[in-house]
Amino acid sequence: MKINGFVGLIMISSLSGCEAPELQEVIAKVNQTVGFELFKYKKKALPAEVKDEMAQASDPDKPAEASALAKANLELLSEMMKVVFHTESVENKSEFGGLTHSLNQGASLEGIYHGIVMGSRYRGLENGSNSASPKVLKVFVMEMVDLQSTMKSPTEFEIEEAKKAPTIEFPDGEPAQHGVGRKKDSQDVKAKKDRTVAINELLHIFIGASQYTLKRVLADEGIKKLDELKDSTAELGQWYARFVLHMCDTRVDFGLELRNKPDFDFHFKFAQSMALDRVKWEVVNRYHRYLNFAIDHEN
Repeated sequence: MKINGFVGLIMISSLSGCEAPELQEVIAKVNQTVGFELFKYKKKALPAEVKDEMAQASDPDKPAEASALAKANLELLSEMMKVVFHTESVENKSEFGGLTHSLNQGASLEGIYHGIVMGSRYRGLENGSNSASPKVLKVFVMEMVDLQSTMKSPTEFEIEEAKKAPTIEFPDGEPAQHGVGRKKDSQDVKAKKDRTVAINELLHIFIGASQYTLKRVLADEGIKKLDELKDSTAELGQWYARFVLHMCDTRVDFGLELRNKPDFDFHFKFAQSMALDRVKWEVVNRYHRYLNFAIDHEN
């Protein structure tokens, strides 16, 4: 496997999207549900006091490929925590060390991400923050309407339910917190709503929700969209390339020069060549960054 440490192009497989409320439970449940292993290397277990993960990534005794993967994971997870929590630095070093270790041992990006947003820290931000501003709410609604207009089975959000942590069912019937609203049956898709009606409904449902809720909900819907496309690399590449070009029009900095490049062919080939798990993070990352930008430029 070829790994680019700069952009962290980690070739890991997609998963089914099952989550649980606590981070470690999420990671374990996701990997158990999927039923396959990702890249694994023998590593020393983290000590009681988490070591500096960069030093571990540079361990000369590690195979070169494992070391490169560990460095890429460090960069990627650091970005994830900063973007999701909307901070300039990683605030919880112990949590970061544990998550990096899990990622190095084969946990998926989607499982790590959902563990973060379903964890108590993010939930505290959702429940303890003020309502999102009208400008941020508008950005969220317009993106959600555009996204759902392309989906076979968009989520039907309901009044008040959209601000709570609903439950889903794992394959064994065990309930777990995840997402918002309820998903339409793919075999019984209703006619597309008029755009104006859809906008007004979403405004009515999500007014009063915090910016952290809006970030999580939009990213979750993006993940569902990619799950709809997972069986067709051509459709996946087409949708992803168009999505990236749309995001480039926002003039938001998405963290890497290549991400900001309005090149349809480049992003089409990227989506076709990368594992779905990685493509999901690229979509989630852009949605979080776009809303972060709207929050930072409210005036």
